Amino acid sequence: MVRQHDVAVVVDSGSCLPPGLLHQWDITVVPHEFAVDGQTFGDGVDLHPGEFYQQLKNKRGALTTAPPRPQQFLEAFIAAGELAPNVLCLTLSSNFSAAYQSARAAAVLAGSRMPDVRVEVIDSQAVAGASGLIALAAARWAAKGYSMGRVIAGVNQLIPRVDLIAFLESLYYLGRSGRVGKLQAWTSSILRIRPVTELKLGEARILEKPRSRARAAQRILDLMGQQVGRSQITLNVMGADSQEDAQALLGKIQAEFNCREAFLSEFTPVLGAYTGPGLLGVAFYMHDGDEEEPPQETPQTP
Repeated sequence: MVRQHDVAVVVDSGSCLPPGLLHQWDITVVPHEFAVDGQTFGDGVDLHPGEFYQQLKNKRGALTTAPPRPQQFLEAFIAAGELAPNVLCLTLSSNFSAAYQSARAAAVLAGSRMPDVRVEVIDSQAVAGASGLIALAAARWAAKGYSMGRVIAGVNQLIPRVDLIAFLESLYYLGRSGRVGKLQAWTSSILRIRPVTELKLGEARILEKPRSRARAAQRILDLMGQQVGRSQITLNVMGADSQEDAQALLGKIQAEFNCREAFLSEFTPVLGAYTGPGLLGVAFYMHDGDEEEPPQETPQTP
């Protein structure tokens, strides 16, 4: 068997990467699942996001989500092991999803199924497009031929630099899921508050509570500007059934900031089940220099 690279990258479907980039960089995706009124779908597989959000707006029945099962991760690891002797799996933050624990369990199983392949699982400490940006960087380093150790070192260095700022149309869906109190969700709906939220290093915090989409989108730009200034940035603009707004926000970012790379993606249904339609957000990180390379491996202490 001829393997093209030293490292193959696996992600769960919450990474919000566009299909074109997934294909271009040989990133294997393991889907979460969600069920609407008892009907189960594979995230990004069985139902287009637009159809999902339409169903979400029209239905008031039970909606549940589930992380990939260990067997699903194991199958992905076996397939990725055909491409490279090292498999690196990046999952959503373990504070928001059980995908990390499921992938860890699969890695243990993989050790006995394919002992000649090394499998490492890393908690990205990020969600949605922020997790996706980390995985994309890892896949590009792998394509350049860097070793597993250097790719992991690069990922660990990038994790604290990636940020995500987004706003929700309302807290209704979070309230329905139990993630926030129903009174808080009801009050937000009545007052038409669009909470601007930052998600970084596995933690979420509400930064501001504007009362219009235009104001919330402008605050995303303002908050980004305070962080990045004129530094080069890579970013992913995400919309949940709000692609026109996402395209407009991307255009403003490209006009105002020094973008090395900027692209659009759809907010995956398994996350949109909690945020609801209307979410608009940006995942981004600043570049340290002209050439982005992973650091050298840290020697292990005997």
